[in-house]
Amino acid sequence: MATNTKNVIVGAADLFISVGNNSNSTGRPATDATTLGTLFGASQSARENLLASSAYNEVGFTSTGLEISYEPNYGEVMVDQLLDAARLFKQTLKVMLKTELVEATLENLTLSWGQMDSYFVAATGSASPALSSGTPVSSETGATLNMAAGALGDAPVERTLIAVGNAPATIKGTATTKRNKERVYVARRVVSIDTTAHGLKRDNATVFPVNFRCLPDDSNAAYAGAEYGVVIDRVWGSN
Repeated sequence: MATNTKNVIVGAADLFISVGNNSNSTGRPATDATTLGTLFGASQSARENLLASSAYNEVGFTSTGLEISYEPNYGEVMVDQLLDAARLFKQTLKVMLKTELVEATLENLTLSWGQMDSYFVAATGSASPALSSGTPVSSETGATLNMAAGALGDAPVERTLIAVGNAPATIKGTATTKRNKERVYVARRVVSIDTTAHGLKRDNATVFPVNFRCLPDDSNAAYAGAEYGVVIDRVWGSN
């Protein structure tokens, strides 16, 4: 393949998180090829379609970008006749997605802490949200994020994450270089399980760091061979 400076990608991605999760009645949205094809469409950016979708929410501005790490761990088979390993075999695999949420909303704090959607209660416009006991927080209007203690054996909250960023100019199999292009990362199951800390300081913005652990999803036969998710270089529009 010939060198092309336009294949150098620069720019941050927009992050979208599913409204549904494994702990509510809505559930995580399907991410098979047919569903994604309908969601993204062919005539406009995936960003526009995701913004219009009721199944996903945009997290807003981020800091430090989105870091995706693919961390395989290999075991070794040693033999007497060789000084190095005779064989390597994959014994564990971990995929992580890390970023910082700059918009310090309670919805983003819910993600950072890995809380269920139901723990966040949006403002009603007429009275303050009630705690789980039904008691209003105060007489003022406002939103509430309940900090539940949980119980032993609680499963972490699983969500679906989609990131939309820039794609290289050259995409294998496309007939033209003039159409709009974007790269979409779809992680089927993500869990926020790391310790997170945010500051309230005079000279720094309050940001919510979040480290998502990506887990494989084998609940659908259509996910075979792509259990973690997919990375799609999309070509859209007609220009």
